[in-house]
Amino acid sequence: MKKITITIICLTTFAVTKMYAQTAAKEKAEALAAEFNKEKNKHKVKNGITTEVHEVIEAKPDFRDNLASYAGTYELNGAGDRLVFRYSNHNWNGDYIQLQDSKEIKKGILNNITIESALLTATIQYTDGKTAPIEGVFINRFKNGEKTPGLGVREVLDLSNGFITDKAFYKKMEQ
Repeated sequence: MKKITITIICLTTFAVTKMYAQTAAKEKAEALAAEFNKEKNKHKVKNGITTEVHEVIEAKPDFRDNLASYAGTYELNGAGDRLVFRYSNHNWNGDYIQLQDSKEIKKGILNNITIESALLTATIQYTDGKTAPIEGVFINRFKNGEKTPGLGVREVLDLSNGFITDKAFYKKMEQ
């Protein structure tokens, strides 16, 4: 009887811990996705004509049961930077690629990739030996109602166009 009670307590503790970890990851994914929300209002008067533009960008975490469906190529809009994720035999691997002079150059390998509740964590091992942590969230980005799936990344990245950014949206490319 004592062994059964101890087994039940251990299994309950494990289940509660697992459930709490998933809830924490989900909440973090929602908070990180909210960082990609924006609202822009532009008002311009030219030659007596008033032009107003109202743009709403809303990002929501893209929670999926099948984690392998996150695999693919994600491209930074217009900059030529790409993150490529591959899923095989329950393992993730990936590359950080930049486009220079119309040629793809592998800038780094993504290591220690984990995805939980749309939340991505990994480490970029650059070709020069340096490493950098990367954190992001798979999101559906709605711009004035139009949906674009992708990956919101919040880390310092040295982009191919010479800019350094701390937050970027990578659009999922069609396979």
